[in-house]
Amino acid sequence: MIDINAVRTDPAIAKVVQAQFRRAVGMISGRWKLEILWLLNQGTHRFGELKRALPGITQHMLTAQLRALEKDGLIKRTIYAEVPPRVEYEITPAARRLRPIFVEIVKWAEDREMAPAQEPAQD
Repeated sequence: MIDINAVRTDPAIAKVVQAQFRRAVGMISGRWKLEILWLLNQGTHRFGELKRALPGITQHMLTAQLRALEKDGLIKRTIYAEVPPRVEYEITPAARRLRPIFVEIVKWAEDREMAPAQEPAQD
């Protein structure tokens, strides 16, 4: 657990926590990774299902994003020895820990939708 007061007062701790934060954000950042994780949070999907659910993503980009998520241990790829081969993707327990964050992002978006537009602050 992060002691936020220690982060605020101890530059060494702040530096370590910032590095951890940067590493974590790097695993989920990118144009498609969060959307892929959101879809897989709903259940197991095949490649084609993911491609159809993400309008605008290319096959190459989807493959690259899935490989990166698998490398980081956030998704599991299962290949079934069938003809033609069937491949399914699902989130790992590590990625399931992101569910509360997904819920908060959706709540945040709903709140922003309901809030009246605010004028930018004047400097």
